[in-house]
Amino acid sequence: MHYKCFTAVTASVVLAACGGGDSAPMASPPPAKVEVMVSGVAVTKVQTGTSGIAVMEEKLRALTNPGPERQLVFLDGTGMQLAQYTPPAGWSLVDFARHASGETTVALTTMRDVKLVRLDRNAAPIGELAIADPQAATDPFYDSGGVHDDTALQPFYMHDAVRIAPVGEGVAMALRTGRNAVVAYRYDHTAAQGYTRAWRTLVEPGLSMFAISITSGTFDTFDQLTNHWTLRLDAGPAGDVAVGVVSRQDAAPIFARHADYFHETIAADWGVLVTRVAADGQRLGSTPIVSNRPVELHGVRVSGDDIGIVGRTFTAVASDGSGWDAYSAHVDRTSGTLRMYANVDVDHGDILFDIAPLAHGHFLAAGATGYTENPSGASISEQAAPLLVVLDPDGSVKQRIAVTPGPRQNQLRSLAPSGSDWLVGGMLNGPGTHSGDADPALIKADGFVHEVASP
Repeated sequence: MHYKCFTAVTASVVLAACGGGDSAPMASPPPAKVEVMVSGVAVTKVQTGTSGIAVMEEKLRALTNPGPERQLVFLDGTGMQLAQYTPPAGWSLVDFARHASGETTVALTTMRDVKLVRLDRNAAPIGELAIADPQAATDPFYDSGGVHDDTALQPFYMHDAVRIAPVGEGVAMALRTGRNAVVAYRYDHTAAQGYTRAWRTLVEPGLSMFAISITSGTFDTFDQLTNHWTLRLDAGPAGDVAVGVVSRQDAAPIFARHADYFHETIAADWGVLVTRVAADGQRLGSTPIVSNRPVELHGVRVSGDDIGIVGRTFTAVASDGSGWDAYSAHVDRTSGTLRMYANVDVDHGDILFDIAPLAHGHFLAAGATGYTENPSGASISEQAAPLLVVLDPDGSVKQRIAVTPGPRQNQLRSLAPSGSDWLVGGMLNGPGTHSGDADPALIKADGFVHEVASP
């Protein structure tokens, strides 16, 4: 296989005693750091557990060849490959969740259908459930002329709109239906009965949504053309759920439809909407994060009483292409109060894909920086540097952690705890918007998982 493992261990020095023939005891070497590289694919998600490390890798695809092409790889604690799962023909792997038992749930899609598949420790399927939801065809729908498919469980335009998170041996799941409604579910799991649905909760009503295109270019570097179709989800250990979606006035006016259906005032058109669902499925409320400008959502993480949200937002029309900043926000998991929202501006364009809590109210965040984007378009440069930062509670940058860059586009996509350290998954040698215009072979990347010391 294409995984290579590098274990750098500090050498021990053995000292001889001066007066006798016995040597001093050899010091135990420190544990090896995980350092894996994978060629030809990006690493987009990393999770750790008692049975090792799970890595989702993705083959990058041109705009003319849409749809996710991902597979799941299991590694041991040192980064050596143990097993691999590739979805069956006709299905796409979109997300996964690891369980304390060492088993894993994967979510698979077609353009219409969704199913959950259970994998054992060796990545072998041991059960599955085709998701059926007759209510989806009759969920409330705000029709303004867009294309929709009432009987499908994925939007007409794409089938990467499902996310799952572990809740014990079961999962929380959220998806966007063919009516473009957002629905959350809880599925419990036992070895005897497999997956059984515990509850279903409507998060957002259906509405007409519209595609966004570009006039030139062959690759969607940050999935900016589809970000308003997707969603993000995480769950706490007790089963409470947070679901995030993007509202765009021009293509996905979710703020307006949400306000009308749930009778909640939102005096804005652009931003992110975070909905909290209790462990029993009761919808607790939604928190708008108003941007008043184009915004993307790339990460949601529940930790204790906090919901962390990250992405990027268009802050200025800058002639040098530096008008996009990353942002971080935090919502109180119990009350729904927006605790803070702050832009993160490091170097030219910035984006954050993941965020995780550290001690004393600080956060570790991962993304990319130093890219440029057409100030009046969507063309993103081929060059971008890795970004790993410690954020203060107010969202300001406390520390930038050095990460050795590779060629072309660099991205840090996922964070996972590993003892007292962190695993960072991402890619280098990735394409920009126009990299593959003349040579489609340049739409590629090389993935990695690095272990870094906790700051």
